[in-house]
Amino acid sequence: MTIEAEQLLAAALKKVDLHGGFQPAELGAKLGMTELQADAAARVLANAGVLVLGFDRSAEFSPDF
Repeated sequence: MTIEAEQLLAAALKKVDLHGGFQPAELGAKLGMTELQADAAARVLANAGVLVLGFDRSAEFSPDF
């Protein structure tokens, strides 16, 4: 996992309920990431089975997580 993905995951776990959704770009911006970095980090987490990405650029934790 990349450093950005680890940071995004840590921030999401602190701020979002496991059954809630969030915008990776907005959360990443609070961490100092660019929109592209946050989206890439979210894709890494989705590929690892941690997140499920939506068509509206939203994310939520996967049921398996």
